[in-house]
Amino acid sequence: MAFWWKKSPKTPSDYVKHLNEQLDKLESASAGSDLRKKAQDECGKYIAGTKHFLLKETDPVPTQEALDELYYWIYQSDLFFTLLHSFPNLDFEARKDVAMIYCICLSRSKDNKFPTVDYLLTKPKFVSMLLKTSEVCITRPGGSDIFLTASGMILETIKQEQLCRLIIRDQQIWKFFDFTRLGSFEISSSSLQVLTELFTTHPKLVSVEFFSNEDNMNQFIDRINKLMAHGNYVTKRQSVKLLGTLIFNRVNKNLMTTYINNSDNVKLVMILLSDRSKNLQLESFNIFKVVVANPRKSKPVLDVLVKNRDKLLNFLEQFGTDNKDSTFLDEKEFIVEQIEALPRIVPASGEYTLGTSPQKNMVL
Repeated sequence: MAFWWKKSPKTPSDYVKHLNEQLDKLESASAGSDLRKKAQDECGKYIAGTKHFLLKETDPVPTQEALDELYYWIYQSDLFFTLLHSFPNLDFEARKDVAMIYCICLSRSKDNKFPTVDYLLTKPKFVSMLLKTSEVCITRPGGSDIFLTASGMILETIKQEQLCRLIIRDQQIWKFFDFTRLGSFEISSSSLQVLTELFTTHPKLVSVEFFSNEDNMNQFIDRINKLMAHGNYVTKRQSVKLLGTLIFNRVNKNLMTTYINNSDNVKLVMILLSDRSKNLQLESFNIFKVVVANPRKSKPVLDVLVKNRDKLLNFLEQFGTDNKDSTFLDEKEFIVEQIEALPRIVPASGEYTLGTSPQKNMVL
């Protein structure tokens, strides 16, 4: 790309100005027209050139003063907004370069500060626009590729705690739960990754800003339960793993207490505990052991455990017999002891036992 910059000397402000002009032409041109294709090609050239300039891959190598000036005009012209607005209409390589430019700018530090983060904090609508872009892209041709690139930008944004706060407050995050069930495998996996990083990267922030709100917590439990109950294998396993990670973190004590004291939640975990997949069984066991170890079980939860006492003991006798991990074996022994200590009742006729069929896992 070095030759492209030599066509005519340009200042950093010119680079941004010309890119914005081409983006305007891209949006005004009719879909499928020659003008649209030409503008798309020009946008790709200017975007790639900007990326190489930021990476100091041009000849001559830009000075630090030139780089600072380019960053200044990127912020001054609100280039991120324009790029994001045109994002679905750019070609594949240009979208990748936009994501690269965004990541480079996000990680830029100067005088112990992150100028791009500070800039975006003054433009909270950008984060909302970034989340919206993911939804808009799903229904477009090549939507999976566009969604994956946009999701990568969201993941980079989540790494910045102050920007993560903006995301966690945005109602659009709930749509990523839907994307995991309605989209392609790529979209589903990427959505789960976004949700996992969003809720685990900054635990204290999420605890204070999100789970302290009862409506948020209840809606999260409802959404994660649906993924655990009705998702495909990957969705189920990753959802159970995410829930377990959150429950085990002490900062999420309210979430843990609320979840494990609800009998419907416990029944779902018991269903997953008897899934045919050993990996899913093990992830579910990590949640189930918290339920059993809880010294202040709610009466509905205690009733479920008592009704299933013998069935659980029979199941646990065969559970994880090939697992030699000492920690797992100690935990399993403790859980068995706790269940053995529960009151024993004579089961009524027709009650189901733990087995391979999810519908026959427990007494409801």
